[in-house]
Amino acid sequence: MTARQSVGATIVIGLLAYEVIVLSILAFFPYIPDMGFAALNMSIYTFLAPLSTAFLPGVLYAWVVRLGTRETRRRSARFNKLLRFLSEPFQNTVSSVKNASLSESANSLKTLSRPRLMIVVSLVVSILLVFIPYRPDLNPTRALVGVDSPLYVSWIGQMLARPLPQALQYSFVEGLEGSRPFLLIPLYLLASAGSSPSQIIEYLPMIFAPALTLSAYVFVRYGHGSSNVAGLTGLSTSFSFYSTVGLWGGYYANWLALILVYLFMTSLLIFSKAPRSFSYMAMYFLSIALFLTHPWTWVLVAAVALVYTITLWRETQESIHVISIMGIVATGVILDVAKSWVFATRTVAADIATKSPAGLGSLLGFWNNLVEALLFTHGGLLADWLILGLGLLAAFLLKFRDPFERLLLLWVAVPSIPFLVLDSYSQARILYDLPIPVLTSFATVILVPVVGTKSIRWPGLVLTLLMTVIANYALQGILLI
Repeated sequence: MTARQSVGATIVIGLLAYEVIVLSILAFFPYIPDMGFAALNMSIYTFLAPLSTAFLPGVLYAWVVRLGTRETRRRSARFNKLLRFLSEPFQNTVSSVKNASLSESANSLKTLSRPRLMIVVSLVVSILLVFIPYRPDLNPTRALVGVDSPLYVSWIGQMLARPLPQALQYSFVEGLEGSRPFLLIPLYLLASAGSSPSQIIEYLPMIFAPALTLSAYVFVRYGHGSSNVAGLTGLSTSFSFYSTVGLWGGYYANWLALILVYLFMTSLLIFSKAPRSFSYMAMYFLSIALFLTHPWTWVLVAAVALVYTITLWRETQESIHVISIMGIVATGVILDVAKSWVFATRTVAADIATKSPAGLGSLLGFWNNLVEALLFTHGGLLADWLILGLGLLAAFLLKFRDPFERLLLLWVAVPSIPFLVLDSYSQARILYDLPIPVLTSFATVILVPVVGTKSIRWPGLVLTLLMTVIANYALQGILLI
């Protein structure tokens, strides 16, 4: 081991030991006294949180930088020379990262060599994480957690007070203009079987959190093909703000929508590789379920899927992909108009029009909206500078020629356009719908072997440190300390 590796290993081991102590304090809160470790850890995160306001625009608009750089390099020899001059000190590292294969990097990390064990751990962790606010010792009165939780309890109660036909009709009319019947109807059926609405809402996160972890795992496993990367994605999803924001915001419809989104995107990738009726029907029915769960998310996903299939058509000149998605989009539009006409509710288009009433004013106020969305909306839980920083790295490493990575790029690039003119709350909801855990795992798998072997010889330690830091932020977010 070289002197550089010895110093690097010492620093990483010291940081890891500190983060493990913090993790133990948080995991057994409040039974292990905090000698200031957890408080210091949170202070560091709070101090670095403003970095997220720089990292998130980088994630969203990396495609603009990439496109602009490519076009400028093609047209200007002087610009090419400048780029080579600036990158020369980092040439070896940049070249190693740029040429790294995601699958090969994942296979080189022994820490990821047991993906089945990792997904089991991820599922258990995701359940335990959202259970913490309902622990009897922390919440002896079993008070509901989540801003929107009382609304769901009220909606279920209103449905229980009606006969079955009227209850079903209620789900298409109430609950934010009847926008989430696919969630409300199953909850109503559970309540009709004898469960109390409050109890249902209490246990709902313990179903949604592992289901989302599993769906993200399936997306990477079948979309990319690497079970090792999929296992790390499952762990990243468990510790992401999907759970912390979903729980404290009470975003049950959006949570369920994300589960459906990852399954829809998996079907889309499978269909794009080999068009089959089964994968198309899976896409079709998942799209309908998504529309009836969270129409806003459906609009975002439909737009991403449409742009993705257009890029496939431009390459292959085969129109089957575009025609298939057009059928899904048309079905959603018909459903929206029919539901609005039958139940006298507002259409999705009319609802979207209210999200940016200022128009150009919202564009001019982009920075203020961004700061509000990250640092103040949801108590700043979205301002995780580490995962957004890793996401930024991934946004520049993704390769457009690879179908899986192209879909990830478009999943970020397409929402970045309306993001410019939306209010802060809507910006926060768009961020919530992005595949940030997938980007995090992607960047980690590529970066750790390249940097780790040069600095400490044991890249698995760096990976463990990153996951521990992310886990600590999730625990502090769940505990709200």
